[in-house]
Amino acid sequence: MIPADNNLVFRPENINTSSESCISIILRNQEFLTSKASEVLLFEDDDLKWSEMEFSHRHFLGYLNNRPCFVRCLKDSSPTAQDTILSPLRSLLGRIPDTLFTIFSRSLQIDNWYISNQFCGTCGKAVKPHETERAMICECMNKLIYPTISPCIIVLVTNGEELLLAHNKNFPGEFYSTLAGFIEPGESAESAIEREVFEEVSVTVKNITYYGSQSWPFPSQLMLGYHAEYDEGIISPDGVEIDKAGWFNFRDLPQVPTGNISISGKLIESYIEKLTG
Repeated sequence: MIPADNNLVFRPENINTSSESCISIILRNQEFLTSKASEVLLFEDDDLKWSEMEFSHRHFLGYLNNRPCFVRCLKDSSPTAQDTILSPLRSLLGRIPDTLFTIFSRSLQIDNWYISNQFCGTCGKAVKPHETERAMICECMNKLIYPTISPCIIVLVTNGEELLLAHNKNFPGEFYSTLAGFIEPGESAESAIEREVFEEVSVTVKNITYYGSQSWPFPSQLMLGYHAEYDEGIISPDGVEIDKAGWFNFRDLPQVPTGNISISGKLIESYIEKLTG
């Protein structure tokens, strides 16, 4: 097996042209094969020869340390390797190197797309993988079906030393985060921010500035992160998604995500660093 450390270098590609031996990660029903201590396992070809594990299909992901890297999908009936368990990616957040999160995120999204696109939406016939592109193809019109990604905005609204944070109905306990939502057809990211913030907490914003992005594979989103300044309005949670929201001084924040887990945490940490730097 390959050690899963911070020195791994990954280069995404769609077609494998290398004759080097492969590195594989194992996936079954949206969960990754890890050690019982939830340590990531990267398998060599020789590791798999004697494992008795059976696979339904595999996807090429790119090159890991210049070697072809695949995700192999376990059959439901297959045994797993000794001393291993299946772990959802959420349970590994903040515990695995960024390179591996990128690979695992890519794996989930590609396999979700593959499983969900076995038939053509136009004629209903079975489709097959394209030979040179990351796409499924139907012979009815040579129609190509590419992986889909849903763009979302996520924004930290601030007013001087205060941060606008919200509690989603699905969040555990008193966990708060920044506001987020999907970009609708025809919208820019900036107009989506203005709409989402007003819909969720009834305030308007100004001076929207882009911060960065993060792939978020639950199931297949691209989070576009922004900072924005409070303009006007009184906070009023919509009661549908957001049940609590308020202004919090940066010195006295509730439980919030950390930067090593999500871009929401990075937005919060970057703003605090700006205030204190």
